[in-house]
Amino acid sequence: MAKRGRRRILYLLTTFWSGAFSISAFAWQLAQQPADRYLAAMDRSDRVLKADEVIGKLELKPGDIVADIGSGSGSFSIPMAKAVAPNGILYAVDIDQAMLDHVAERAKKAGITNLRTVLGEYDDPKLPVKDVDVAFFHRVLHMIEHRQVYLNSTAKYLKPDGRVVVIDKNREDSPNSWMWLNQSDVDSWMAAIGFYPAQHFAVFDDRYFVVYQRPYGNSVLLKKGAAKKK
Repeated sequence: MAKRGRRRILYLLTTFWSGAFSISAFAWQLAQQPADRYLAAMDRSDRVLKADEVIGKLELKPGDIVADIGSGSGSFSIPMAKAVAPNGILYAVDIDQAMLDHVAERAKKAGITNLRTVLGEYDDPKLPVKDVDVAFFHRVLHMIEHRQVYLNSTAKYLKPDGRVVVIDKNREDSPNSWMWLNQSDVDSWMAAIGFYPAQHFAVFDDRYFVVYQRPYGNSVLLKKGAAKKK
């Protein structure tokens, strides 16, 4: 009886701690402030975005299909939609319908007709097409619990030479180091699905800005390889 009792206690402790960790990790992704408070924080006048410079570096053009993953208040969705108009499409992806409603309203007021909102899932952006040119993650990937799973899911919506753009912070560059991602980790997750760093842009002082691609079609990786052979 004593042996069975010890086993029972061990089982309960194991279940509790594994469950507590699981709930904590899950809550980390879900623990977003109510939409109105979050939107107020995202739309602060002192927030450094450099959206025009970022879009310029990416050389977005009319006809491109772009997915703004974790679109939030639409700070990038709106100017990106303008950059790919009139025949390109900007998909604003979020897990909060209230956020998407806000972005849709902003687009309507700005006279933008090529923006589509997409209610994503925790492990999948659920995009409606599979010919995306750019999947854009601006300070979003660190908020996703299952990063490798999410990136795997995202890749299936891209063109063979589509790009995944990640702008985030290295842990050592921030006092709240636990919540950020080292670029080396992102490099590893991307390499696992055949994407490699193709471009690095020094736009921000406090975060990295990396474009990942597979070596297909018009990939920058192939152009770099051809240049080295000359």
